[in-house]
Amino acid sequence: MSPRPVRAMDADEKIDRQARILEAALRLLSLQGISGVSMRAVAREAGVSLGLVNYHYEDKTSLIRAALRRIEEQDIALVEPDPALEPEERLRAALKRVADPEFLTTEYLSLRLQLWALAQAHEDFERINTEAQKRYRAGLAALIHAARPELPADECGRRAADIDVIQNGLWLTALLGLDHASISRNVARCEEIALAGTPAAQRQD
Repeated sequence: MSPRPVRAMDADEKIDRQARILEAALRLLSLQGISGVSMRAVAREAGVSLGLVNYHYEDKTSLIRAALRRIEEQDIALVEPDPALEPEERLRAALKRVADPEFLTTEYLSLRLQLWALAQAHEDFERINTEAQKRYRAGLAALIHAARPELPADECGRRAADIDVIQNGLWLTALLGLDHASISRNVARCEEIALAGTPAAQRQD
């Protein structure tokens, strides 16, 4: 039998174990904050040996760093353009994704709060959070520009920043029981900001 399928299986298993470890770290962050995340606690939560966690991650800091990167990937996926849609519909779809039920659970919203707090705990965590926010806003600005190509890049960037603030506020206040009608109004407000025409001052220029 050729050894190639065995190597492929091993690689898949390795990826699966790493994913389980990261998911366990994120669950613990959500439930207990950074104080509840230790290599031993993550191993127990993931159902793997402590040695396996130590094999993949040098220490708690590298594990948290990897967990932050995982969330960054999920955030960037929110503004990935859907090639099956027209530019304006791509933008609307991206703006609505933030209010998907999977992002409005207590566990996920608690995780977001913990991730924001981590920015104050370590220089690397702050850098990752800042870079992730910049990439998300850049992706959103690109969607806005595709839907409204007459807008200059800096205006698209400003709109993306304003929308990001509203979206973060939506997630934050949803923990306090923000009702569905308010969520819908917030999404509609983001659409209004993104799709508004060229500001009068710029038209006069």
